[in-house]
Amino acid sequence: MGRGARWLSLAMAGVFALSVAVQWNDPDPALWTAIYGTASVLSLLASRGHVPLGVNAAALLAFAGLALVWLPSLVGSRPEAFSSFRMLASTDEAPREAGGLLLCTAWSAFLTTQAARDRKRS
Repeated sequence: MGRGARWLSLAMAGVFALSVAVQWNDPDPALWTAIYGTASVLSLLASRGHVPLGVNAAALLAFAGLALVWLPSLVGSRPEAFSSFRMLASTDEAPREAGGLLLCTAWSAFLTTQAARDRKRS
């Protein structure tokens, strides 16, 4: 991975670590702590130049599968679900979770692609 990708990985590790930190008041914190914690650890590893293909590919599949489960909640969701850090209505939780899973999926796809390129170069 190049320097820019490593710095971006460090920034994403921080974003996901922050996401772990705010799970303390979530109705199901263990699940989301595990999801965001995994994304944070893999991002931190990538920032240090270690991008394991198998682990990143497994995380990508898990995140994508979970995203498919939560994706329907985005249809017809309230715009206010994403305009405040505070939970304004109980119906806002699922669309927010779908958004988090989409972010994890997209980032894992990037890391998996980087890992595959690194393996091909070796």
